[in-house]
Amino acid sequence: MIELKHLSFSYDDKRKILDDVSLKLGGDGHKVIGIMGQNGAGKSTLFLNLVGELRPTSGEVLIDGKKVEYTKKGLRDLRRKIGIVFQNSDQQIFYSIVKDDVAFALHNLKLPANEIHQRVERVLDELNILNLKDRPIQYLSGGQKKRVAIAGIMVIGSEWILLDEPTSGLDPDGRIRMKKLIKKLVANGQKIILSSHDMDFMYETCDYFYLLGKGKILNEGTKQSVFNDEKLLEENNLTQPWLVKIHQKLGLPLYADEQDLFENNSLNS
Repeated sequence: MIELKHLSFSYDDKRKILDDVSLKLGGDGHKVIGIMGQNGAGKSTLFLNLVGELRPTSGEVLIDGKKVEYTKKGLRDLRRKIGIVFQNSDQQIFYSIVKDDVAFALHNLKLPANEIHQRVERVLDELNILNLKDRPIQYLSGGQKKRVAIAGIMVIGSEWILLDEPTSGLDPDGRIRMKKLIKKLVANGQKIILSSHDMDFMYETCDYFYLLGKGKILNEGTKQSVFNDEKLLEENNLTQPWLVKIHQKLGLPLYADEQDLFENNSLNS
């Protein structure tokens, strides 16, 4: 479990980007947690505090009940536990060939060559990109690059993956593939925290939500509770998912996703 206790962060003395944030991530069986908020709400800053790229101005980050230690060893242990995939995957891809980039962190850990090979092959296969292992990065699509970046985190064995705007730059097919990938990862035991402005994607993918606004937690809960508060979403420049809109405006049941809607209406017709 990841816990934040009264965490605040600011780049200067003028304004707090995060202001006394306390929350627990991973409790009650939550597997995919959504962090929502408009631009400037503090989502990316929160992510960077979670992986130790930024250190809280005040407050604490605890992993499985232990405070994060901001030493070389402490941060190395933290990043084995939590990995982040940035909105722009090019920010974390350093090698020109897929398999070399995925193996990068394992070489730093000085693992045996045969173990590195086995881990890389396994992760690429799990992400359905084993056929790309010898492909130059420059020839990959945006969605393929995101999978390579995710593979670089999974190969370490990170319990948590933070996905910052995972559908950014993806076409509709890439968006569908990303949604299926996240569901597959969760089925295999992976825990995920994601941030996105795509409310339909968030609604269909996450099972618990936190709404950030001006550095504070404004609301939290399941999709049934958080997305029904239209007024609060509008105040934070966010829109309701289309499934919630038809639930409220047309009186239909609140379906979990598009497939759930069509299956139920097919049975009823």
